[in-house]
Amino acid sequence: MNTYVKVQHDDTQEHFQVSLHFSEEQLRLVRSRGFKRPIIQNLKLAEIKHLFISDLLGSPIVSFFYHDRRYTFYQFGPAVIEYLKEHLAA
Repeated sequence: MNTYVKVQHDDTQEHFQVSLHFSEEQLRLVRSRGFKRPIIQNLKLAEIKHLFISDLLGSPIVSFFYHDRRYTFYQFGPAVIEYLKEHLAA
């Protein structure tokens, strides 16, 4: 499932499109880089903290902290937020 994510760390923030993949113990984020190898981040579900599900200007978001970074996912495409909620809020 594809969506947009904002990753904040200290005073920096990045915005990019990712493909989301859940396994039993982790959330895998795959960011395409064209002809270059994709950037892959594996987030252990047990280490995700402060899950926040809300609306931002009428659009649903899912946000959480993983180590020293804050991840915010935006509704982009059908059922992205529901897919995240189903796996993260269980």
